Amino acid sequence: MHANSVPCAVLYRPDDPIYAEEIRRFQGCPTVAVSRGGRIFLGWYSGGRCEPHMENYNLLVYSDDAGQTWSQPLLVIPSSVPQLVQALDIQLWCDPDGRLWVFWVQNNTKRYEEGMTGFVVDGYVFDDTEHAMWCVTCDDPDADDPVFSAPRMLDRGFLRCKPTVLSDGRWLFFNYDQTNDAYGYSISADRGATFIHHYGAKKLAAWFDEGMAYERRDGAIRMLARCHNGYLAETVSYDGGLSWEETRPSDITAADTRFFVARTPTGRLLLVHNDCPDQRINMTLSLSEDDGATWKYRVCVDTRRDISYPDADFSGGRIVLTYDRERTGAREILFVSFTEEDIMTGRPILPSVVSRPGDAQS
Repeated sequence: MHANSVPCAVLYRPDDPIYAEEIRRFQGCPTVAVSRGGRIFLGWYSGGRCEPHMENYNLLVYSDDAGQTWSQPLLVIPSSVPQLVQALDIQLWCDPDGRLWVFWVQNNTKRYEEGMTGFVVDGYVFDDTEHAMWCVTCDDPDADDPVFSAPRMLDRGFLRCKPTVLSDGRWLFFNYDQTNDAYGYSISADRGATFIHHYGAKKLAAWFDEGMAYERRDGAIRMLARCHNGYLAETVSYDGGLSWEETRPSDITAADTRFFVARTPTGRLLLVHNDCPDQRINMTLSLSEDDGATWKYRVCVDTRRDISYPDADFSGGRIVLTYDRERTGAREILFVSFTEEDIMTGRPILPSVVSRPGDAQS
């Protein structure tokens, strides 16, 4: 089995105790999406004692009461130990037609033998950077029993941020490629039926180069990307994502971790990031009214250490946000619901805990 040839299993409403919350020794990297009917889906990466690990799995839960309570896992996508394929990093997205997309990444591993080099964890070597992007979709995510498609391999690369829907209807995915020194991405011009892989500008120094983009009012596409130099990298395309300017540092201070940026339903831009050059602290919400030239409104929702990987979505005038805290310590998956007005007026915005194993230390 190769990571891009056969999918890991997709388990529907599993009742196996190996996925129970109280025994999870690691969890993090959450993602969120809201259906047209207001159902909130939340996914994250768990299992094993750390990341990466061959006991890692992705899981999907949902809430029908605006995040007050959460279901047991609706889907679990475990790594395949017999086939030596790791399943990691779930990503959720609801497309313009209302379909829920559940993406995940697959990665080849090896059993450790004496003399092997690479990143070794509990008898397995994790040295493959040729990742594969898989997905299942659900046409009616508000159904009592949602039905998901068969798994499909979409493209190579590592998708870790929501795609951008461009004004001409194309979908832009930044599924990055660790084997190339340029930013990898894919474009679908047929609503996800097919994908064409591209390479853009040369990367600034990074290893996990998650990127996310928005379309400016002048039609240009601004891509921001994670890097490890204390700020977000940026590059701009003026021809619909076919070519890009030379990458440069942006003026956005950021830790070396994932961020979120997207246009809100009102037309403003929302940026969520760790507002610190070298630590995963200060989870900050910012709003821009001038296409990201300045960020007029800002509020920090969490100053604790080891908080990271924000993902957000929009529904009914509200914004929902998830992020993680201490992936092997507190093991918290956090959820926040707020409005643009809350950011603009500085109202308190407090997170709630979706998941924290019973023996975790707060």
